[in-house]
Parts: sequence; structure tokens; C-alpha cells
Amino acid sequence: MANYVDELNQYLDNNQTFMKEVPGPGKGFDILHWTASQPGALTPAEKELIALSMAVNMRCESCMVQHTASALMAGATRDQIKEALGVTLEMSGGPTFVYGPMVLDMCDQLLADPDFKSKLDHTELSSK
Repeated sequence: MANYVDELNQYLDNNQTFMKEVPGPGKGFDILHWTASQPGALTPAEKELIALSMAVNMRCESCMVQHTASALMAGATRDQIKEALGVTLEMSGGPTFVYGPMVLDMCDQLLADPDFKSKLDHTELSSK
């Protein structure tokens, strides 16, 4: 079984390294991500659920881990993630049967991690 808490930390470290190594495009992508994540007609949690569904459809495990964490930090619940996976299944079929359970395992591991829980308690990303 994968340790998704460790994977998340590794991906976040890799993201920082990439932004240092490729600063122009890396910073540009960071700005794009930040801008797209801001509240508007959709809440940040809803936007992260869309991103998570796309990550599952694209079969990008590192994207799944990061967007599962971001969805939780933005205030999405495990039940909302399950519902989003149901819609993803409707649109992409079989791959969601493979990757959907991984996302639920990611949720469970992240929510069980005390360090992640403290981040959730202090996040300013929750929907307004």
C-alpha cells in the first residue's frame, strides 16, 4: 500500500525544485494555479473537486494526491469526493474503478495524519 502522505510531501518538494530549476514557466504555472483556485462563481472546494475528477480521468496519480489534499484543505468532505468520483465514473468509466479507490485511500490517509489535520484546522482556503 502506498503512503500518500509521504507521496504528497515528495510531490510538493518536487514542485518547489521544479519552480527553482525552471523559474519562468514554473512561476507562471504557480500563478495560473493560484488564480484559477480563487473563489468566484465556484468555491475553491468545487474547483478542486473538478481538478480531482480530471486527474482521475487523466490517470495522473501525483495530480490525484495533490488535488485530494487541496480539496480537503479547501473544505471538501470525503462524501463530496465520493460523489465527484461517481460523476467521474459516469464520464470516464473503467479507469475510475481503478483510481477511485486510490483517491479514497488518499483521503483516509491524509485525514488520519495529525500533521495534515493541523493544516486543515488552520487553512485559509476554506470556501466562503
